[in-house]
Amino acid sequence: MKLPKQLFLPSCSLLLLLLFLFLQHTVAEQHVFDVTVLPENPVVVRGGSLWLNCSTSCRQADAKGDLETSLIKERRDNGTGWAAFQLMNITEWVSAAECSFSCYGEHKSVPANIVVYQIPQQVVWEPVPMMKVGRVYNLTCRVADVAPLRNLTVTLLKGKEKLHVETFEDHNAPEAREVVVTHSITAQEKDHHVEVGCHTALDLRPEGPLFEKASLSKVLEVYDFRAEPQIHTLHFLEVNSTIIVQCDVVGVFPAEEALFEMTFAEERLKFSTSVLGDTVKAQVPISSLSTGNHKFCCTVSLGSETKSVVETVHVYSFLEPSLEVYPSQTLVNNPVTFVCNTSATQPLSISLQSQNAFGKNLATSKHLPLQFTLIAQKEDNGKEFVCEAELIIGGDIIIKRTSTNLTVFYVPEMNGSTCPSDYTWVEGTRQSLQCMAEGNPEPSVTCIKDITRNMQREELVNRSHAGIYNCTAINEFGSSTKAVTIHVEYGAELNESGCPNNQTWLEGSLQKLSCQADGIPIPEVSCVKDGKVFDVQKVQNITQSYAGTYECNATNVHGSSSKTVTIKVEYEPDMDNSSCPYNWTWIVETEQMFTCFAWGDPEPTVECTKNGTSYTPGILQIVTREYAGTYLCTATNKHGSSSRTVNIQVEYKPEMDESSCPSNWTLVEAELPNFACTAEGVPPPEIVCTKDGLSYHLTQGKGIPAYSGVFWCNATNRHGTVTKAVIVAVENRPVISTLAVNVSLPIRRGENFTIACHADGYPAVNYTWKVPPAPNLNYVENNSTLTVVGAHRQNSGVYKCTASNKHGQQHSQVEIHVEDHWLYIIVVIAIAGATMLVLGGMAGVIYYLKSTACKKGEYNVRDAENSTEATCLNRERPCDGDIYGIQLTRT
Repeated sequence: MKLPKQLFLPSCSLLLLLLFLFLQHTVAEQHVFDVTVLPENPVVVRGGSLWLNCSTSCRQADAKGDLETSLIKERRDNGTGWAAFQLMNITEWVSAAECSFSCYGEHKSVPANIVVYQIPQQVVWEPVPMMKVGRVYNLTCRVADVAPLRNLTVTLLKGKEKLHVETFEDHNAPEAREVVVTHSITAQEKDHHVEVGCHTALDLRPEGPLFEKASLSKVLEVYDFRAEPQIHTLHFLEVNSTIIVQCDVVGVFPAEEALFEMTFAEERLKFSTSVLGDTVKAQVPISSLSTGNHKFCCTVSLGSETKSVVETVHVYSFLEPSLEVYPSQTLVNNPVTFVCNTSATQPLSISLQSQNAFGKNLATSKHLPLQFTLIAQKEDNGKEFVCEAELIIGGDIIIKRTSTNLTVFYVPEMNGSTCPSDYTWVEGTRQSLQCMAEGNPEPSVTCIKDITRNMQREELVNRSHAGIYNCTAINEFGSSTKAVTIHVEYGAELNESGCPNNQTWLEGSLQKLSCQADGIPIPEVSCVKDGKVFDVQKVQNITQSYAGTYECNATNVHGSSSKTVTIKVEYEPDMDNSSCPYNWTWIVETEQMFTCFAWGDPEPTVECTKNGTSYTPGILQIVTREYAGTYLCTATNKHGSSSRTVNIQVEYKPEMDESSCPSNWTLVEAELPNFACTAEGVPPPEIVCTKDGLSYHLTQGKGIPAYSGVFWCNATNRHGTVTKAVIVAVENRPVISTLAVNVSLPIRRGENFTIACHADGYPAVNYTWKVPPAPNLNYVENNSTLTVVGAHRQNSGVYKCTASNKHGQQHSQVEIHVEDHWLYIIVVIAIAGATMLVLGGMAGVIYYLKSTACKKGEYNVRDAENSTEATCLNRERPCDGDIYGIQLTRT
């Protein structure tokens, strides 16, 4: 059959259109390209140079790149897909640079954002004055010519403390500028001699470097000067004498830096200073050879302040007054005359005083001389009499004094204060009878007993010195006599007759412990037994407790005497916990002696029995466990018997065997979750089992959470430790922890993938799978891993993994979808469409040939109808290779 060209050409055109669109999409993808510049944000110092590298992803071999800029381009280098340019002497603060490339007729460009910087030339502090505490001062730092400001940080420091940090993010101007940073501080004492600094940081990171620069450190000077200086001195000065003048000021800081200047009578003085806390003192001696008023000036300077204080000193001349006594020595009750006078021209007053306890003023007068007469009394003997003259100088009163003493003679007198009527001496001391008498001249005193004994010399006192002595005082003006009694006291004494050393009492009898002592004053007697005072005057009903040693002591003010009295009390046997303890604790294989004795008089015998067997206490023996038990001990003497039970506990170190702590355990999780160990021993051992650095404390019979492995179990008491290794095997049903596909889902047609199934369990886990039937499946690693090579639609479906052992099983599954690639789908659709068009055209050709309508320009397709390629076009699946059309031959 012949097919007209008018019918065949539209079909061919449609096929070519589809192929063109597909190729156009592919070519368009190939012409997509990028342009980049490195560095993207270059940083350069002003006046410096810079390399920029322009590159492109264009695949056109002759793609050309260029750099458009207002800056000077000195050098250039290029290669395939790149071009490099050097920019020189960059001084413009704002400049443009743009990399560009042309690729297959398309033009693209990208800018380079050039940042020009200039590091600060100077960082300096403005001058700071010496600061007064409490005032506010500005600290100002100047940073000269820096750019760009938005990258600058200025930090003001005081010591290590940051006072102020200032940034300039809002300053977008690119040009270099001067920056002034100011911070106010209130001066404090702690700021004195503290360094302040100004630190700058020009941070161009990450594209550029970090530049840091700091000012020279500046030391702050702080002072405080709150109070006025004060002068401490007399307002008057006697001519040719020297006084010390002190000038001080408080509340100054730093005190040691305060500067003093002192003058007297307009002459500068040399002085010494001292510092204590915030106070400074200056001392200076001043003197004058001329009378009159002179100025003393003290000036103190600190910081920017100077303060002065001035005092007027009156220099005067004033001699001491004179004092005459007529007579200077006299008998009691005779008159004495005093004459007081002065050479001062204008004294305020003149007075005569007697210097006794009351400072009595005898006479006062403004007229010279002052004369006064008194009748001498014995109290006036040795008394000081003072002549005092007063002078007014510059509003101050100056006083000068002259004194003398009066001698008054009188006969001896003895009274209770100088010669007491009674003396009490103590035997054994050294004494003399010091009986004194008043009188002038001083009298001599003698004291005599029994005509011959004179106790004016010191002697060792005994009881014979007691008695009455006659004491006589004599001087040249007469005598007096007085009787004096001497008492001699002595310490307490105990003897055998008054207090026997040994006594025997009977239990239940009535007795009295009596001790008599000798001594003056009469001694007090007390007896003590076992730390308790015993009443020696009271009749006692005697019990066993009265037996023992009594310490008796007789005491008076001059001493004491002690004596030991032993009381023996006979009584029937008695045992207590101290003589025969109820409880004994022994240790196996040690040497021990069981002791049990009884109190009693006469001494009892003791016998102990256990289970009908007699034991004699006091024998050394090696301890075994058989010694443990209860014993009955009995003490006997002629007055009776006493019994008590005694318990002996035998201790030994821990023991563990297979019955109390098996060496091997097999546990099934959730059925038998723990294991336990016990041990024998006295006292009961503490059991600790350790595994992997963790310790588990067991009481007897308590279990431990079971984990597989080796536990080291220690049983310990105070006598030792026993160790045993316990091996624990824990079995459990499988638990799937992971079921993983090694690629992302969904899976593309033709892709390889693996599904790994992993489960924990003991004994070892077996793996089985339920999967979609397909020939490209492989199982590895004990069936735990399934691999698929060249995935296709038959591999889509649910993959189920089952892990099992003798304790159970667990399942997990994943669903797999295999999809065709989009390019494959497009090609298949295109081939299918082309095939439909070709088949339609061939049908027309066959019809044309069979209708004998083939003419010039018609085609012979008979051979093509039965060809392998043509047959392949009608199959559902494509043959090897792509079929895009059929080559027809002209007839």
